[in-house]
Amino acid sequence: MMSMLGEVRPEHDSSDDLVLLHYLRSFRQPVLAVWSATTERAQLAEWLGTVADEDDGALTITPLDGPVAGPVVVRVEYCLAPHELVVRIDGCALEVRMTQVGVVTTVELIRRHLCPADAGAVGPRWQYLLDRLTAHLAQQPLPRWADYPKLADEY
Repeated sequence: MMSMLGEVRPEHDSSDDLVLLHYLRSFRQPVLAVWSATTERAQLAEWLGTVADEDDGALTITPLDGPVAGPVVVRVEYCLAPHELVVRIDGCALEVRMTQVGVVTTVELIRRHLCPADAGAVGPRWQYLLDRLTAHLAQQPLPRWADYPKLADEY
């Protein structure tokens, strides 16, 4: 189960020639269900990995599968539940916005401040994680990372 590719866009708030990755996913579930799947430790442990607290207020996520084997440090910069979340993951900016219209919740994910040459390595990673979230919410088997590196040229 592979989804649509993310879109590579120019980064307009930077004087450098940076790009951002932009992804959209829609789910026929309430925003609170999607938000819970992306923020509650028990649900994250089912599709992403285990979450632990750090002494400095950050979180450490140890992925179940994927391109990064070891723990990843996550710092929450802004949270307006259940609609907006801005985090730094190993120093990289990530924005998540959720909106519900009727029975459909749309998730917009933006990975900021990338060198264009890095889009091919980073793009499939976020597509993979969004596909795992999609599978989790649909109660389907989770995709495996091994299928995603071949998408690098598409980004």
